[in-house]
Amino acid sequence: MKHIKFRILIIVWSSMILLFFAFAEILNIVLPSHFVSEAEDALEYEIDYQHYISNSNDESEDDSSDYYEEDSNEESTEESTLQKKFESGYQDSYFTSDIYYIDVTDALNDKNTSEGNSLVGSNSTSLKSTYELTEWVKNHNISEEQIYTLQTDNGYYVFTVYEEPQNYDYWDDAESDENDSPVYLMYINIDHIVKYTRSLNWLISAIFLCAIVVMSIIGYRLGVKIEESQKTQRRFFQNSSHELKTPLMAIQGYAEGIEMDVVDPQNAAGIIMQETERMTGLVEEILSISKIDSRHFKLDLVKLDIKEVLYDCFRSLDAVQQMNGISIVLEFPDEEIYVKCDEDQMARAFRNIIINGLKYSKKKITVACETNQKYVYIRFKDDGNGINRDDIEHIFDRFYKGSDGGTGIGLSLANEIIHLHKGSVTAYNYLDGAVFEVKLPIVD
Repeated sequence: MKHIKFRILIIVWSSMILLFFAFAEILNIVLPSHFVSEAEDALEYEIDYQHYISNSNDESEDDSSDYYEEDSNEESTEESTLQKKFESGYQDSYFTSDIYYIDVTDALNDKNTSEGNSLVGSNSTSLKSTYELTEWVKNHNISEEQIYTLQTDNGYYVFTVYEEPQNYDYWDDAESDENDSPVYLMYINIDHIVKYTRSLNWLISAIFLCAIVVMSIIGYRLGVKIEESQKTQRRFFQNSSHELKTPLMAIQGYAEGIEMDVVDPQNAAGIIMQETERMTGLVEEILSISKIDSRHFKLDLVKLDIKEVLYDCFRSLDAVQQMNGISIVLEFPDEEIYVKCDEDQMARAFRNIIINGLKYSKKKITVACETNQKYVYIRFKDDGNGINRDDIEHIFDRFYKGSDGGTGIGLSLANEIIHLHKGSVTAYNYLDGAVFEVKLPIVD
């Protein structure tokens, strides 16, 4: 997966751009449409309420004449519907207080005078709004109670035309003029809400810009870590294959020598056993790391004297010490130091640290133990040349191979085992060598 960091960046940018356009659509299209719909509902409700009030007033008057009998059934049905709708009273909506009335009777009668084209109600509004709506009414054929929208530089109007009902006396009806009924333009200006939502574009843009920058940095760093991890794993497989090939070639060579009767079988058998143990240890370490990763690595914790665990490690490494001519010097206190640990796994961690020290020591390795009320500190100090500055920060990294290191498994496995025991291990240079310090919690 080469250039994975750039792939992550592309995914981040694409996702954030899509989200930005989604939010932009909500702010510029969805929300204005929603407010228009709410305003339309408020106007329709207001018209129905005005009809309800008018019908209620009609009931108080004498309507028994033959003139009204023709439409009595239809009107009674309408009255019944409106009565059910408003039986609980007038229900305020979000736009109830924003409904305004303009008298447009003269405008609809094609009169040039602007008298009467005035705002009706206690709330004030812009004179520009009154003028704009009145002029629009003059220039368009409109239907009563149909909802219209008009967007200008001064407003975003949702409006309808409402004719105030007139109660005519039967005997005076012949003399009445139906155009004498006042006509009102009922409107709601949602311009301030729409402008506010659209003004959020700048805020949303700034937020998304910051989010893109932050996510890009995080994604890039994550991609770099993934690429480094992949490189490390590739190095590990290369090193592991090399480490496995070396004992296998030795075993194969001595086996062929025995078969051809060109080497001493007894001597060859010892070398074969040594290389086999070496290869077995490498395989076990790889399997242990695999178990830790799969969370199938379970510790058998028991109370033990940590000094006895160390003594067992030293005895198991006597042959290696003698081969390398390295001595191990112990600086242990007389009292017992108890910890809760898995003996086999803790011994493996200690052996890996000691074996690493044996590779670089000149004459000796000093192992010292110190305690306080909570922890025991075990220090492994060699007399080598110390740890390279470029390697010391990564010395416990999995699969990391230093300038003159091995497979990059041993120390990382030791580190993970010690952490599973709620301890820690650190490495640093001191005087003429390197020090590995293990800290473990003690128990009573």
